[in-house]
Amino acid sequence: MLDPLSDETMGGYTIWVPSSMLMIAAIILVMNGWNAAEVRRWNSRYELVRGSNSAALEFPETAEELRLKVAKPNRDMGRTLAIGALVMFFIVMTTVVTIVYAL
Repeated sequence: MLDPLSDETMGGYTIWVPSSMLMIAAIILVMNGWNAAEVRRWNSRYELVRGSNSAALEFPETAEELRLKVAKPNRDMGRTLAIGALVMFFIVMTTVVTIVYAL
C-alpha cells in the first residue's frame, strides 16, 4: 500500500510526463516544418527577384528595409500578446472573485 503523497506523485508523473513529451514532439515537428518552409523560400529568392522588380522587396538587404517590412507584423503580434495577457488576467481575477464571494 502506498501513502497518499507517493500515490499523487506517481499519478502526476503518469499524467504529465507522457503528455508533455507528446507536446514537445509536436513542437519539434512544427518548428521543423517552419524551418523547411523558410529554407525553400530562401532558396527560391533569386527566382522571385528575376521574375519582377517588386519581388525584390520580399528580401530586405538593409536594416532599415527590414524594419520597414516587419514593423506592422511585430506591432500586431505585440498587441495580440498584450491582449492575451490581459484576458488571462481578467479570467483569473473573475475566477478568484467568484470563488471568494461564492463561499
